[in-house]
Amino acid sequence: MTVAPPMSLKLILDIIRASTRTLRLERDNLNLEVDFLRSQLNPHFLFNTLNNIYSLSIRNDSLASDLIMHLSEMMRYTLYDSNTEMVPLHLEAEFLKNYFELESVRYGKNASIYFNCDTEKMDGYQIAPLLMFPFVENAFKYSHSTTTDKCWIHASMDVSDNKLKFEISNSKGELPEGKKVAGGIGLSNTRKRLILLYPDQHILFIENNPEYYKVVLTLTLN
Repeated sequence: MTVAPPMSLKLILDIIRASTRTLRLERDNLNLEVDFLRSQLNPHFLFNTLNNIYSLSIRNDSLASDLIMHLSEMMRYTLYDSNTEMVPLHLEAEFLKNYFELESVRYGKNASIYFNCDTEKMDGYQIAPLLMFPFVENAFKYSHSTTTDKCWIHASMDVSDNKLKFEISNSKGELPEGKKVAGGIGLSNTRKRLILLYPDQHILFIENNPEYYKVVLTLTLN
């Protein structure tokens, strides 16, 4: 009879330790996924952006200085501002706006690209960093399969009564035979982050059809 209590206590302690290890692993995986998102900004995107800036500078186009400013703000955010578990929502929104500005130059005036967002309404709110970036990156990847004059990417972000609504949709077309659109890992990781960081606090709706791709994320902000 005297053996049972110590054994029960040991079992409870083992369960607590196992749960703690699981939570620690999940948190470590989240950090790795965010680091992966930051690294995605480096090679292909930077190469295209720098090429655009170089071309504009040769023509003495004043737009080159604007692109440098947008790129500088993005790099500051990914290198410094987003190195925390939560970031000010308005900084996350500004990061996405800068990304849209840079990509819209690359796509040209024939494409319909915009991101509607009022950052002044977002003061005081926090969010996990780079949470919506995979959806934005995915939209630009898929839009490559359409011709420039038919390409469109429309996005918006709004806050009301502690609820964030992010919506993005993009045109799609038939890919050349044998060609595939890269991506998928970022979206899968984002789903995991939403489940772990915002359990019962988010609704993710995705619509994928031959003409367009649409994502609507509703998030309760703490």
